Amino acid sequence: MLPDIGIDLYPILLVIGVILSCVILEFYFKKIGMKKGVSTNIELAVTISAIAGIIFAILFQNLYDFIENPKEYHWTFAMTFFGGLIGGGLTFFLQYFLYLKKKNPPFLKEVVKVAGACIPLAHGIGRIGCFLDGCCYGIETDSILGIKFTTTETKVWPTNLFEAIFLLILSAILLYLLFKKQSDFTMVIYLLSYGIFRFLIEFLRGDHRGSFIPGISPSQFWAILFFLGGVVYLILLLVQKKRAKEKTV
Repeated sequence: MLPDIGIDLYPILLVIGVILSCVILEFYFKKIGMKKGVSTNIELAVTISAIAGIIFAILFQNLYDFIENPKEYHWTFAMTFFGGLIGGGLTFFLQYFLYLKKKNPPFLKEVVKVAGACIPLAHGIGRIGCFLDGCCYGIETDSILGIKFTTTETKVWPTNLFEAIFLLILSAILLYLLFKKQSDFTMVIYLLSYGIFRFLIEFLRGDHRGSFIPGISPSQFWAILFFLGGVVYLILLLVQKKRAKEKTV
């Protein structure tokens, strides 16, 4: 059994993940020759988006709980990743169209590329916090891989640890593709791979987090949209590259 140290490590490690991602942003912007003022504005927008993401993560979880059982609903500070990502993403794009796009040269494509590698990094580090806190665990199991948390009565699948490992490996691969290969497909790979992974691992999750569509969990619903978004973005990138190639011929 993992010991209970009395400290909620998830938000602490999540903040560490966000800070590390901002450091990677700075390195990448220097690599592509982005001006300091522009990169500073982007990093500030990312920080604001991360704060908004935390708020949205809490709001989404409360919405799930309310939809499932309005009569027994009570406020919770529990968070859901997809809610945070959606809220944070919308906040960044709002800032982009309101003022970043006007003050700075075009950079959105570069931000999307580096975000594809940094999001799984921050998320993976946060999931380590879930593992240490004993949340986001799986269903009961007798497997040698099962773990008894202080929050569970029996051994369960450590889905939080499985996800952390997956995300950190994925991030390492995407960072390599970003810095060494200058790949435009980091976000595509992230959306497709995490969409598939999250949909499948939900079948092992054992912590109830509300529901609003019969038969699938809220996270499986968003995972499907994640995957479809990756397919659409892949098509857009391929069309864009084809047009660029035709212009050079």
